[in-house]
This record gives sequence, structure tokens and C-alpha cells, in this order.
Amino acid sequence: INSWFLRDLRTAFGGSKQSGIGREGGVHSLEFYTEMRNVCVKL
Repeated sequence: INSWFLRDLRTAFGGSKQSGIGREGGVHSLEFYTEMRNVCVKL
């Protein structure tokens, strides 16, 4: 609690430049913005 040094890396944070995770970061945001796809390719 109230620690600048320790944090759970799964929680959202301010982001850094072009990290791709930005302010909404964390596993839950990645799950929200992605969807499962199935691709079939003839070999």
C-alpha cells in the first residue's frame, strides 16, 4: 500500500511511449480488445 517501488505487473498503469499497452494496460484490457480467430490454410 502506498509504495512507489512495488506493484503488481498485472494492474493498469500510465504506459510508456509506444509500449502498446498504455493507460488501460493489464491482462484484462488485452482480453477485452482481442478475440479468438481460427484460420485454415490449404497446404
